[in-house]
Amino acid sequence: MANLELAKEFKDLGNAEFTAKNFPVAIEHFTKAIEADPTDHVFYSNRSACYASLEQYEEALGDATKCVELKPDWVRGYTRKGLAEFYLGKLEDAEATYNTGLELEPENAVLKEGLKRVHDEGLGPVP
Repeated sequence: MANLELAKEFKDLGNAEFTAKNFPVAIEHFTKAIEADPTDHVFYSNRSACYASLEQYEEALGDATKCVELKPDWVRGYTRKGLAEFYLGKLEDAEATYNTGLELEPENAVLKEGLKRVHDEGLGPVP
């Protein structure tokens, strides 16, 4: 049974630490939020952002993947997942992820920029 109130408290603490760039502490708070409510996609997204900020891209990808699984119609999950895939050198995966996000929100600037970076890095011009 999810403890939504406790999860929100940990999320708020994590957000404050993220804003202060205290990423390891933010990760601890988001982990506790996930333990209290493992069904909330935002907690995984936020923790993914922390891991990416620490250049821990495998962990960032794991959380972004879970975020997308929980909420496949939420575009930010695709921005997180594509970023992690990009930095892990998984360019074709990143391309597919960004394209999936763009199907949901065709004018999303973050997704468009991510896709451009993937192609600039080695997949050639954006088709």
